[in-house]
Amino acid sequence: MKKFFQRAIIGFVILIVVLLLVYKILSGITKHSIDKTVSITPPSSAKSNPEYYAFGYDPVPVKTEARAPCSDQYPTKRAMWGDLHIHTALSADAYPDGTRTYPKDVYIFAKGGEIEIPTPEGQDQRTLQLDRPLDFAAVTDHAETFGEGYICRTEGAYPGYDSKSCQKFRAGGESGVAELMRMNSMVVPARKEPVCGPGNKDCKEAEAMVWRRTIEAAEEAYDKTADCKFTSFVGYEYTRAPNAQHMHRNTIFRNADVPARPLHHVSHPLTHELLDGFEKECRLGLENCDVISIPHNSNISGGNAFNADDIAGFSLETQMAYRQYRNAYDRLAEIIQHKGASECINGAADILGDIDELCDVEALRQFGQSAKAANTTTILPAIFTSDSPECTDEHLDPKDNIYKGFCLSSRDYARGALLEGMSIENTGNANPFEFGFIGSTDTHISVSGHVEEEDWQGHIAYEADLDGRLGNASLGRHNRLVSNPGGLAGIYARENSRDAIFHSMKRREAFATSGPRIEPRFFAGHYEDDICGQENWLNLAYKNGTPMGSKIAPPTAPFKLLLQGTADPLSLPLEKLQLVKGWLGPEGHKHTKVTDVVSGQGNAMCGIYEDSDFDAALPTYYYLRAVEPERPRWSAAQCAALSKTDRPDGCDNDMPETIREMAWSSPIWITPGLMQDLPAETEGHGH
Repeated sequence: MKKFFQRAIIGFVILIVVLLLVYKILSGITKHSIDKTVSITPPSSAKSNPEYYAFGYDPVPVKTEARAPCSDQYPTKRAMWGDLHIHTALSADAYPDGTRTYPKDVYIFAKGGEIEIPTPEGQDQRTLQLDRPLDFAAVTDHAETFGEGYICRTEGAYPGYDSKSCQKFRAGGESGVAELMRMNSMVVPARKEPVCGPGNKDCKEAEAMVWRRTIEAAEEAYDKTADCKFTSFVGYEYTRAPNAQHMHRNTIFRNADVPARPLHHVSHPLTHELLDGFEKECRLGLENCDVISIPHNSNISGGNAFNADDIAGFSLETQMAYRQYRNAYDRLAEIIQHKGASECINGAADILGDIDELCDVEALRQFGQSAKAANTTTILPAIFTSDSPECTDEHLDPKDNIYKGFCLSSRDYARGALLEGMSIENTGNANPFEFGFIGSTDTHISVSGHVEEEDWQGHIAYEADLDGRLGNASLGRHNRLVSNPGGLAGIYARENSRDAIFHSMKRREAFATSGPRIEPRFFAGHYEDDICGQENWLNLAYKNGTPMGSKIAPPTAPFKLLLQGTADPLSLPLEKLQLVKGWLGPEGHKHTKVTDVVSGQGNAMCGIYEDSDFDAALPTYYYLRAVEPERPRWSAAQCAALSKTDRPDGCDNDMPETIREMAWSSPIWITPGLMQDLPAETEGHGH
């Protein structure tokens, strides 16, 4: 008997070892290899032509829709405030958590109205309202599950309502979210037939219905009168997230002339397929259709949001075409939202420059910081803890062109991605990472533009009370304590209309703020030293230079950078205006430098800077960062507002007690070899 048990134990141990070995092998095998024989041709629509706006060139937006002319016009452009990343109950990661507001509620809230928000059990229903309305907004629900979500929410509409998946979805919680959203973590997602029916017919039909209602809600909210009080854009979120690494994109259309279906991760699993689809189905397929694709906040993309190797192995022609597509469609990038900031990171080995302490403000990840990660693109998923190594070739899986191991790259941040883009352009390709900046909220409770630190109510229903907001955090959805209220998108436009705002978005005359309505102005031009003191300084700035978002050849005459910032009247005065410079050295090395141009304290600051180190032979970008003084972070402010006896245990945490609120202008690129001659035609002929 004793020998029997000994043999049984030995056999059991051997079985466990074999199973672990099999698991180790299977969890390392790539589940899906992408087809690298597929080819795409370069974008051919006039709407996809590169837009090189240089000194004095400022085309008037072309009208693409019937509406009353706006009575208020702003020749030197006014700052418009908006949010281009907003979720409602139509998103399958919001409804299971308790969100019951829809696109119409988003627009009511954005215009200054009051809506209901998730409320902890046992409390009276809570409502929320903005202190200042927004000028524009776009609902960007996750399009991949439009159909599934409708089927699971709507009793009697389709047979799939009674499926086990829909029952889990309606039961809520994290498992309810994962039931439908999990497919977005696949390289090639697959729908669930019990929900969608044979051939996914029911999901496709329901998806089209939800898409029409999304369009209708935006149309109804849009102020087409001469008052031009509010602009709503048709949009959605493209939710590609292999290994839960965010390669999401917010899709923003110019007007209501849009494809009959959303192009999403199910229909177009890879980025080059998506952008090629936009070209064929929108810019070429519909006369008045235009669209931009805004990369989602990239700090938890694991080197993949701005992955220079995601097209590796394809034909040279396809690689070159893909880079042109990214240049033509990725006109803006989101660098601040509730999942933290994506401007910059300290410690990247491939960038030479001093430590920038403001890179650590609302930073979700740091080199060497331990973080849990999941590899779901293998035959068996593997969950492991990563110490956030810097991405190298060892992390790149050539079968699916995705970086693994939850590594961390300078390209996960705007500064590094911009430098990588210039490096690629230096090889004779189009610059694939040449984008302006915006912020947004990524709210999942429909409160568009709600960015107050002291009054922040969370971004998702389980953060409805302070205890929930202070809870344990993990990267991805459960951000809780490390989350923040998010930011705003700022656009300088001639009027508050779709055509004018979209024109400026495509032109990259845009900026991001971490919440306060700080207005940064940034120009490169031939300016007198006393321009800041002149009443008509803004007219002169446009007349004798070029604004944020421009790409210009090295000026033949000495040029200066004009930095101006106006504080939010409901926030703190500004403390400083900083110039951020990025450039490639003679050997191709990447460099960054931050310079304080104006310091002190004031509601309006202005300064002129001439870069004595500028080298016309080196690719260079500049952008402005306007900074407020330190103030309490939401987690400290909301805890301090309670008596010590009423504070949740989560108030005792290791998050910084203070933050700096900031605004970032879009860059200005100075590119050797760029043709100085400008096209005479207007935007309607390619711009």
